[in-house]
Amino acid sequence: MRRLILLSVLLLIVSCLFGQNICDPAKTRVLITGVLQWQDPGVNSFSDENRKDQELHDVFSALGIPDSANSLLLDNQGTLEKMNRQLKRQMKACDSESTFIFYYAGHGSKIDNSYYFCNYDMGREESSMFNVNTIAEYAKLYFKGKRIILLADCCYSGSLLKVGEEISKSGIEVVVLTSASSSNISTGNWTYTQTLLDMLHGRDLGDHNKDGKISLAECSDEVREAMKYREYQLYGYAVYNVNAENEIVGYCKQNYQVSENKLTESNGAYCYALDQKGKWRAARILGKTGNLFRCEFYNYSVYDYQNLNAASVRTIYFPVYQVGKKVEVEWEGKYYPAEITSVSDAFMYIHYTGYDKTYDEWVMYDRIKTGNEISKSIEWEGTWYPGIVLEKNDTACFITYEGYDHTWDEWVSHDRVK
Repeated sequence: MRRLILLSVLLLIVSCLFGQNICDPAKTRVLITGVLQWQDPGVNSFSDENRKDQELHDVFSALGIPDSANSLLLDNQGTLEKMNRQLKRQMKACDSESTFIFYYAGHGSKIDNSYYFCNYDMGREESSMFNVNTIAEYAKLYFKGKRIILLADCCYSGSLLKVGEEISKSGIEVVVLTSASSSNISTGNWTYTQTLLDMLHGRDLGDHNKDGKISLAECSDEVREAMKYREYQLYGYAVYNVNAENEIVGYCKQNYQVSENKLTESNGAYCYALDQKGKWRAARILGKTGNLFRCEFYNYSVYDYQNLNAASVRTIYFPVYQVGKKVEVEWEGKYYPAEITSVSDAFMYIHYTGYDKTYDEWVMYDRIKTGNEISKSIEWEGTWYPGIVLEKNDTACFITYEGYDHTWDEWVSHDRVK
């Protein structure tokens, strides 16, 4: 009974989603595949606690999409044969006004220039794995609908960007939104899918212009920021033949207004905050009551909330280096010479010297050595610690403490450096 009530509430919350432009439940077909464990015991599994692939399926079911149009393949059901069969079946069932949604969660793999989503029964041969290009091939053969939405929460999920581009060449409307770029691995947390669900549910933090609704563009921004600050990875996003500003993903609750007791300018801002274990972690500021900040952490598949004073909250800063700079980049514990070839937000696209471009990837500063680092001692709460100065200006230095992860990195005044 509680489950039925929850689904009814979800239906009320997101019913407007499919009454607008993004898609219509009566004309939408879905394939969700979530593989968290594999037939091969040598493949690392994920916890199935509060699995979000199931929750996404439940939302679509609550909207009234029948099981025949809402395929769900979990774990041992996510075989190569079933993924291909359900992909073909759902695409063939679409008419000229239909939207097809593809979603995958699990492991992604890159072999040379080819990308794969890891089905339950995959083996060592590439032919035993789900090739992402299959989506474009099937779309060309079987899809006669209006729009395709491609979503994935896995390593190299951004490989769907090229798939989406290929599909769009025939005039189909395409939306691609993924947890990572095509060149990067992805963390094992549910951050990406959770953010999608939050936007579908109409969470007010996603309503950036405070108009009571969440556009596709705002949804994309929310995913980008969540992946950047919580997971330190670059997301993937593209739209083809679609106006993202006009597409409505979710509606905020009725009579939504910014509460007066919230810090309007920083409401939803990401920060570093000390959790209950005394570890600095990425968090989100939801507001302020008195002298305490209400901070939101994300732990694998659930939110955790704490009220923290100003000393336990600080600004996140990511150094960015210029295009063309020669650097060394860490990969699996070793540093290799490389060059920065592009910059996007806090991410730098690097090419490893002497290696082909299939190894190029997006990295943050925490994996880069510029050669300009200066070893120093850094004072923190009365004790001096070995550290490295990464940047400096007239009033402060940006430092990292040796032996501590980069969530401890901070700007300090010159008198704290010697």
